[in-house]
Amino acid sequence: MGMFTQIWRGLERTAAVLNARWGKPALHVFRWGIPILLLAFLGYSLTQLGWRHVWDARPTAFSFYFVLLLPFFVQPVADLIIYRNLLGVGRSLPLSILLRKRYMNSIMLDYSGEAYFFFWARKNLDLKKGVLLHAVKDTNVLSAGAGLAMVWLMLLALVASGVMKLPTFLPANLWTLVMVGSLPLVLCIALIMGGRRVTVLSRGDVATTFAIHLVRSVTALALEFALWWLSGALPSATVCLEFIALRLLITRLPLVPNKELVFVGVGIAAAGLLDVSAPRVAAVLVIMTTVSLLQEFALVGLPWLLEQFQIRHRVDQTAS
Repeated sequence: MGMFTQIWRGLERTAAVLNARWGKPALHVFRWGIPILLLAFLGYSLTQLGWRHVWDARPTAFSFYFVLLLPFFVQPVADLIIYRNLLGVGRSLPLSILLRKRYMNSIMLDYSGEAYFFFWARKNLDLKKGVLLHAVKDTNVLSAGAGLAMVWLMLLALVASGVMKLPTFLPANLWTLVMVGSLPLVLCIALIMGGRRVTVLSRGDVATTFAIHLVRSVTALALEFALWWLSGALPSATVCLEFIALRLLITRLPLVPNKELVFVGVGIAAAGLLDVSAPRVAAVLVIMTTVSLLQEFALVGLPWLLEQFQIRHRVDQTAS
């Protein structure tokens, strides 16, 4: 337990030093530069397809748009259940904080939402020393393990269905890549086997948290499959699985901001390679991304902005 705590605190100190020196310039680059480049690329790709063609190819089924509203809440609700259970805080932890965590992970770097949640919880919740640290750390390890398990299961499903074929000759470095990619699962096993030597969480808490993350991953994938199927953009269930697998791989890329925009660009390119209607695929991807961004702004960004405005207004009134 002490080793993990020391590593985490060392990372905190390193992050503080880097943030003090390079934080603001790097933040501006990631916040504005990368999204602008991605949007420029997407604009070019959609122009090549023809905006009118993309608009005409949009899904018409009402069920598609109903299901489209659901994936936004899957991860925050799962996180709410997990952290209320691990921290024992009940309603003291509102859903809005987990929505903000998702929002920051989406628009900024991975784990920026975890940092926000950690400092908010340390300030606003009455917790024992070390409980919050291990809850955040171990939850993210278990989340990564569950996500990786879904990647392997998806790849096995594609191989079993004949969509993907394993090469007869495997490159020498393949097993090295597999071992590196399986590190989150190794860490999950270490949490279970190590017990109190590596975490303050009980084995029951570890197992429950991993199970919730697994159910969350399955739910998210099921909703995404339903979206592709209801959209009518893809000709078969196997092609739907291919696009879901592609998205899974992109979401597993570490420290890549704006993964939604990345997936739109990659998905449009993949449509040509898979010989499916590129305008239909582009329409679905653009609608999915736009609705997600609108949900983030309407349900998280705007209320958060208004809250900060009210706080500053009260401070100004007090000062005057």
